[in-house]
Amino acid sequence: MAIANCVKCGKVFMPDTYTPVCADCLAKEHKDLKIVNEYLRDYPLAGIMEVATRTGVDAMQILRFVKSGSLRITDAPEAFKCRMCGKEVKKGTLCQDCMDKVSDLKEAVKKKKEKDSGSSRRHPRR
Repeated sequence: MAIANCVKCGKVFMPDTYTPVCADCLAKEHKDLKIVNEYLRDYPLAGIMEVATRTGVDAMQILRFVKSGSLRITDAPEAFKCRMCGKEVKKGTLCQDCMDKVSDLKEAVKKKKEKDSGSSRRHPRR
């Protein structure tokens, strides 16, 4: 079994999921997200700094919630533009059009690899 250090607190833990944080930090993230969501239900037009100040949740954590797609924003600041084309995004780092393009590209690469591996079995390289 593998062990890892939590990227937030540094505690050694045995990861059982694809998250790089320990169970304690993960529980705190879920609690923080719930607090932020509850605040935004009451004040839907609040900015990141206002939410951070009023809830006690770090502004960088709120930004990570947006980047991960756990939280959506209404007016995207410059930091929330698509990394490929610059269009406004509400969550994550890519707009839907660019996500589709990346998905198509991944599929094409996968098919090419399958084709190449199939042909290399028939004609081994020397």
